[in-house]
Amino acid sequence: MKLRVAGTTYTGAVVDLRTGNVGGRTIAASIRGQRRFPVVSCPEPPAVYAYVGHVHPSMGLRTRTALAAAARSREYETPQDDAIAECRAQLAELESSPPELPDPVDPVPESTIDGLQEAVATHRGRLTARQAVGADDKAARAALRDAATELSERETRRTAARETCELRRERARAYRDTLEKQRRLADELANLRRSARATLVDRCAETFAQAIEAVPGPVPDSPFDADPVTAALGVLRVARTPAPVVLETDRFRSPTAASDCLDAPIVRC
Repeated sequence: MKLRVAGTTYTGAVVDLRTGNVGGRTIAASIRGQRRFPVVSCPEPPAVYAYVGHVHPSMGLRTRTALAAAARSREYETPQDDAIAECRAQLAELESSPPELPDPVDPVPESTIDGLQEAVATHRGRLTARQAVGADDKAARAALRDAATELSERETRRTAARETCELRRERARAYRDTLEKQRRLADELANLRRSARATLVDRCAETFAQAIEAVPGPVPDSPFDADPVTAALGVLRVARTPAPVVLETDRFRSPTAASDCLDAPIVRC
């Protein structure tokens, strides 16, 4: 790694910053790419880094989750991996944003349509009657035309209102179906991940127990009962961590001893 802090450049697998004025949280954030300064050049940290990349006395740790991530850093696979990938792909394909609904169209009451139909029939009867006796039918024709036009417009609007309402229902129903499918897939994915995590933890349990005994600190009756710092060091010993680990603990006699024990580059803060 290459680390530049306050005008000084450090290189190598072990960097001791205890005499500097920079905290471990800051260094860890730079290693994860969350800060531009201090400048750290190093390999990309694996997923396990999110759990144990910064070891300090006040840390908490989900030991089994971290150990599963350590197993992944060793490229361990599980029988659930294909199903997990399929679930992720299906979730990625689902459109989750609310649909664009057309503006609702005010419905036309059936009574209005019925009244206009009666009006058209009445005007048509009047026109026929005037034509039968040879009377002037100009006004009757105009009245029939106006009534028929209004009826046509109202019928068109009624059809548009019905179609718009149905379209809104269909899109809302499709959106609800999508949300339900997302929920089912998310539940399935969570269950698969839990099963995969359990598989990985079982596979690494013995190695982790040996790691807990090898790292400095109290050895509990069960390795999964170890305090967060001891558990983090055990996880790091199991993991493959090309990115530097930030240590703010006095468990090791020196940063080099920590690097040797954990088989990882170290920044001691």
